[in-house]
Amino acid sequence: MWKNYFKIAFRSLIKRRLFTVVNLLGLVLGLVAFLGLFAYVATEWSFNDFHANKDSIYRIVVSEGDESFEIFLPPGYAEVLKTNFSDIVSVARVAQDIAGGMVAIPETDLAFREDAINFVEGDFFQTFSFPIARGTADLSATNTAVITQGMADKFFGSSDPIGETFLLSNQFGKQAFTVTGVLEPIPFRSDITGNLFLSISTLENPANRSGNEWADPTGFDSGFVNLFVLTKPGVAADVLAGQLTNFIRQTPNSEETTILLQDLPSLHLGNSISDPLPTTSEMGAVLVFLAIAILILAIAYVNYLNLSSANILTRIKEIKMRKVLGAHSWQLAQQFMTETFLILLVSLFISVIGLYILAPFASDIFGKEIWFGALKTPQTIIIITAIIGTCALISGFYVVLLSGKFDQRSRLKFKPESQLLRKSLVVFQFVISIGIIVCTLVIRDQLSFMQSQNLGMNVDQKLVVSGPNDVGENRSSKLEAFKQSLESQTFVKKIAGSNSLPGQGYNFSTAGITPMLARPEDKDYTYSMLIIDDQFIPTYEIEILAGRNFTSTEAIQSWNSINKVMINESAAIQLGFASPEAAVGQNILWGNPFEVVGVTADYHHMSLREAIKPMIFLASQADGYFTLIVDPAQMKEAIASIQLAYESIFPGNPFTYSFMDEKFAALYEQEAKLSLAFSIAGILAILISCLGLFGLAAYAVQQRLKEIGVRKVLGASTESLISLISKDFAFLVLFAMVFAFPLAWYAMNSWQADFPYKAGLSIWTFSIAGVLTLVIALITIGFQALKAAWANPAETLKSE
Repeated sequence: MWKNYFKIAFRSLIKRRLFTVVNLLGLVLGLVAFLGLFAYVATEWSFNDFHANKDSIYRIVVSEGDESFEIFLPPGYAEVLKTNFSDIVSVARVAQDIAGGMVAIPETDLAFREDAINFVEGDFFQTFSFPIARGTADLSATNTAVITQGMADKFFGSSDPIGETFLLSNQFGKQAFTVTGVLEPIPFRSDITGNLFLSISTLENPANRSGNEWADPTGFDSGFVNLFVLTKPGVAADVLAGQLTNFIRQTPNSEETTILLQDLPSLHLGNSISDPLPTTSEMGAVLVFLAIAILILAIAYVNYLNLSSANILTRIKEIKMRKVLGAHSWQLAQQFMTETFLILLVSLFISVIGLYILAPFASDIFGKEIWFGALKTPQTIIIITAIIGTCALISGFYVVLLSGKFDQRSRLKFKPESQLLRKSLVVFQFVISIGIIVCTLVIRDQLSFMQSQNLGMNVDQKLVVSGPNDVGENRSSKLEAFKQSLESQTFVKKIAGSNSLPGQGYNFSTAGITPMLARPEDKDYTYSMLIIDDQFIPTYEIEILAGRNFTSTEAIQSWNSINKVMINESAAIQLGFASPEAAVGQNILWGNPFEVVGVTADYHHMSLREAIKPMIFLASQADGYFTLIVDPAQMKEAIASIQLAYESIFPGNPFTYSFMDEKFAALYEQEAKLSLAFSIAGILAILISCLGLFGLAAYAVQQRLKEIGVRKVLGASTESLISLISKDFAFLVLFAMVFAFPLAWYAMNSWQADFPYKAGLSIWTFSIAGVLTLVIALITIGFQALKAAWANPAETLKSE
């Protein structure tokens, strides 16, 4: 029986080529989009799940009674937790990306600039399950390191790296580290990343901190590490968190402190969309992509249902004959289910091939690597099998439902059911398509708005040169010599030094800064600190509202000697000053009194996704980065001259440069990728919907050929015939807008709520989306309508 069903199904699909091609194309597009987006969602949900202890590892998060949460904590609490709580097996201190600098290989000329360097606990690799290729990966001894295989090849070539040493020059000075282990490539589905992992016990020696006392790994003053606790099996996280909270509240000024434990798998997305704890990605965005995947697949399948229902009209004789010969409705259902199963199976096969062809481009679309292995897991296979089975069942019953009822007195009298359901499905398709198009345009509007806003500073034509990590003796004189050598060049208009950059971040953030008369609310305030020289403000054209800029003498003496600072307008307001002018000359308290010598206007140091933070500028002969304003007409020659001066004054330090406007543009990469993904989804949605319209219009024309022929004989114009065929479909698209616009408005209004600076929702955005969809739909329908209007009525009426 089933063999016969498959044989008939195959013949039916071959016979109705237009129906088969349109359906295959729609289903393949829908399945490729669904599988690709599903792989992305599965990748996001599987972060950090490769660790054997993932269910017993928690990150400590601290809340001070408000809605803010802090994950960068003082490292000294690690020992306190291990000593006082028996349910905690170990505590891992992880200080990510604070040790970047220059790596030099002894007895060679090799030197590399590396940024992904972390200080971690001695038993870090026993707590976390990163794959170890060689060695013990033991970091309990000071000045030991574990490196990735890529770094081992880069530093030591084909030699065995275990026991080898390298020199690291960074903000903590110049130190030698011995390699104790080599890692296999770290899975990209990890929120803890890095190329070099150093023993955090190295920093316990003050000589290894080079005056950076904030980096004391046993201290309680500065929060710069993540604390991960490994608990005993079966320990309830909420119970342990309550015990930690009660313990910490026994210390002075901690009455409102709450300790939370965030399990390792939830570091990436959180436990739910309403989870307030900090994450490295957004569950809301992932759920949006999942919804798009499901909706595009739904559009493709609704397409198939609609075309199947229209196809019944061409198979009336077949259905009548089956009924006359005694076929039951369930037997008809089985036949159509077989056809659906067959076409879905072929579509899935083509989709998988297409997906793997397009896989190399996935990272360009999503901005990150995609784990397509998720599609091979048993869970995914079960989901796909269930989808195909469900679709086949629905198709069988849907087609039988639409096949109408036969008059019991005459088996040959057939009457199809109402087209209401079919029209409703067309409306459903275009609600989704229009909604996705609106979302795409709104995302592009927001991206354009953020990229075009006045930043309060000028990032154009700024060449950034990374500063030297190993200056050696006479640091101050060498830095001045480098700056003077460039200032003497005609192509250099300005040069400034800083230890961080706009768009990159701040040097550090700190609390405990107050007016001279502290207020109760000051304990909740934090300030972002930026270390700059005297030329940073004028080079970036940041406005000074009151007071003055730092002098070159103050920059050379450094902020911790002169006890003078500059602040931005937000910091002045947070410190309680009535105006920028009122702040100048006043002292603020940060352990010691610091005089405010100037107040700058607020500017967007980071992207417009973040609100402007209260900032404090610290004077220094900063050498982390040099920002130069260079004549663009001489850029190539300028870079060559700068490199020559750099390598002459700072020998052995790699010369690297970048452009500030490119760095700032990269801040909006997430929105750009989201816009690209929505654009592709919108194109696919409208294409699949219009494929369905094309097929339905073809069947509608086929059913009305004789009517059109009669109208043409009676003098109907081509325009009136096109209008006759198109108006019903156009009404469905217009009706879909009634539902799509409110839904899209609600979704995009909620999305924009997370932005402190919004482009808003324009009526023109919705109008453009509606008109664009209607025009595309009319062009699709018009092709079939025009074909029918130009047909020779003698051909269509010759059988009458």
